[in-house]
Amino acid sequence: MKNYKFKFWHYGLMVTLAAAVLITYNLQADDKSFFLSGEVTHGHHQIEMACSTCHGDGFAGQKFIQNACLGCHQEELIQANDSHPRSKFLDPRNAGLLAHLDARQCISCHTEHKPEITHEMGVSLAGDFCFHCHSDIAENRPNHSGLGFETCASAGCHNYHDNRYLYEEFLASRIDSPALIPGGQLPMRSLVLKWQAEDADGLALSATDADFPVDVANSQQGVSLASATQAWGNSAHAHSGTNCSACHQNGGTGMETAVVVESCGDCHSSQLAQFTRGKHGMRLSADLPQSLPMNVQEAKLPMHPHAIELAKELSCTSCHNPHDLDTRVASVEACLGCHNDTHSLAYQESQHFRLWSDQQSGGVSCANCHMPREEHDGQILVNHNQNHNLRPNEKMLPVCLSCHGVEFAVAALADKALIENNFSDAPAMEHKTFELIRERIARIKTTQ
Repeated sequence: MKNYKFKFWHYGLMVTLAAAVLITYNLQADDKSFFLSGEVTHGHHQIEMACSTCHGDGFAGQKFIQNACLGCHQEELIQANDSHPRSKFLDPRNAGLLAHLDARQCISCHTEHKPEITHEMGVSLAGDFCFHCHSDIAENRPNHSGLGFETCASAGCHNYHDNRYLYEEFLASRIDSPALIPGGQLPMRSLVLKWQAEDADGLALSATDADFPVDVANSQQGVSLASATQAWGNSAHAHSGTNCSACHQNGGTGMETAVVVESCGDCHSSQLAQFTRGKHGMRLSADLPQSLPMNVQEAKLPMHPHAIELAKELSCTSCHNPHDLDTRVASVEACLGCHNDTHSLAYQESQHFRLWSDQQSGGVSCANCHMPREEHDGQILVNHNQNHNLRPNEKMLPVCLSCHGVEFAVAALADKALIENNFSDAPAMEHKTFELIRERIARIKTTQ
């Protein structure tokens, strides 16, 4: 019998078949990493496996991608009164500019899967791209003469999309305010007070009213259950008439993360909507394909080894113990139980923490800054999207202005070293913006 010899094309066929099997497997499996042409940006790394969310089922093209971007970010841009909306670039007079930079498309500036050219805020263009449209800025603003175009954003003066807190009129009206406002404090939350006023005669419950089987025979589960029931009896849940069975369906003692979030969302729908817009809960958003919740092990920032070892998943109960509902624990301890970066670790050495710990004016917690209190229909509520005002960091200015003057606050938010040590000192220098504003005000007065 003649020995069979492999020929070159046989090896090619085997490699092709192996590649086909691998590709088919990855198409069908949850892990699509085989198809990634490069890492995604910091804000999108949690959903990098949900390819169809941005690309469609068959890589549908630029129009689909643009609509996908707006599907997640358009509401925020509308609220921000986007200073560079698409409509601005539909003017025929801007046609020549669009040939250099098509600012109508998000992906003109924000290109995914190209980490080697991606800068802060996910921008993948050269830092002086403002030049294309604003080359004559010094003619209208002489005090901008000599300033490099790469400094427009990096100096903390301008944000391409949202300049609500950096407009000259806004800053000028608050100029010369003191670094520390006497008696300054955050607005007080009012939703609980509103509920108490409206439901003064509501049916409050106590531990003895619990409809959960607390008499589990002397097991460890029974001890834990009794403790949880006692804590629940002193909580806002019990005081509002929310019994155990409202959350624990069929008497279950534990629930999967997605079920926990859904259960909490039955009563706290607005908080859930905000939570799933932020990095902590993004994967649980109804707008995304079914995905596993975010796990501490996958975080880009340094996390505590203990939290990594536990493979802790992020849900409502990651921060809020549903039984005792101590918001002070949720405001600091819950954050520091996971976050292990320099900024987070420095917080407990700051004046902000000392004042907050002593419940004095001027104290702020992690949540106070990263989950700001906002007014909605006359009520002060907490925004549960924890990265709503995280980037760019001047979006945190309204929180700072509750206690600090605008010059101090803007200078502090532009000081990277100060951010790193969690604002343990005063800003190292004044911000250039206010020097320019004062020059402009003086020039206007001399021409009047």
